Amino acid sequence: MKYYIPVFICLCIFCACDNDPIKKVDVSGKIIPFTARRFDLDLFNADFSNPIALRQQLYHDYGSFYCDFVELILQVGPCENDSTTAILRDFVTYPDIALLEQEIKKIYTDEVISDMNHTFENGLKRWNHFFPDSIVPGVIYMNSGFNYSAYSTDSVLAVGLDYFLGAENPIVGKLASELFPQYIKEDMKQEYAVCNAIKNFVWHKCERADATGKDPNLLTMLMHHGKMMYITHALLPDVQDSIIMNWSSVQAKWAEKNEKNTWKELANEKIMFGTKFSTNKKWFDYGPFTNAENIPQSSPPQLGIWMGLNFIRAYMKAHPEVTFQQLLMENDYQKILKDYKPYI
Repeated sequence: MKYYIPVFICLCIFCACDNDPIKKVDVSGKIIPFTARRFDLDLFNADFSNPIALRQQLYHDYGSFYCDFVELILQVGPCENDSTTAILRDFVTYPDIALLEQEIKKIYTDEVISDMNHTFENGLKRWNHFFPDSIVPGVIYMNSGFNYSAYSTDSVLAVGLDYFLGAENPIVGKLASELFPQYIKEDMKQEYAVCNAIKNFVWHKCERADATGKDPNLLTMLMHHGKMMYITHALLPDVQDSIIMNWSSVQAKWAEKNEKNTWKELANEKIMFGTKFSTNKKWFDYGPFTNAENIPQSSPPQLGIWMGLNFIRAYMKAHPEVTFQQLLMENDYQKILKDYKPYI
């Protein structure tokens, strides 16, 4: 769970947010150790004639992310081996990958990256405000060869720029449909890049603090996803829900218009407290629409995530004294639901 052009910062279209407690947080004067680097440029401009020196330089500049990129993202072998470095050279010089990097450089100019850095820095200032004891990660831009749209560790927030060339980009259009169906290609929009990476980082950092346990019911899953998305919303408070959800404006309007009907479907006791995972996960699956029972194909995907966000948002507005740490540990979901009033 992917991903400027003054679309980076947009007004929330789903609800009036004047009383949203996270809107009141001012981090404009906050200073954090923010860094952002173009790993893709350093890798594709690297001199592979001296493998040992190359590895030493990349490890010096990027630390353990270099090994993560080689071993986990590309999965080409142990990062310290000469043979692996040779494969990495082949990756960089492979015509399709080299063309992909040229397209990335054309789209992600210094000006665009500067705008993205500004959005990332503001988001990470807010992360530091809400989680002051947590490390502020460094931002790394990469070309993953369509392996990862985002990758996070405690100290790294990496963005696969290759995943955000634009839905109409010719390279995206040529991607194999069996691996990249149209609904995935539609999500490869530039305006999703920062939000997708922030979501990825939030899930990496916060999911463990909000473990759902074995065989969770649907309500537990809704609240779990809602917490993750609410924290994402807190880091990007001016980004509209459609961007956070990777939805088109038409899909966003459908969700808003049908929120009450969606709630009526969820509020059925057999559905809300059902523990059949194969049934529950349909509310959260990535796809062209939400494939849950009684939800039409005209719906946007992952309605369960958006409804969970609405539950948590209502609770946090009603209880601004609750910290994010307390929210993550709160498992009295009936208490949280009391503040959700879709009929008002």
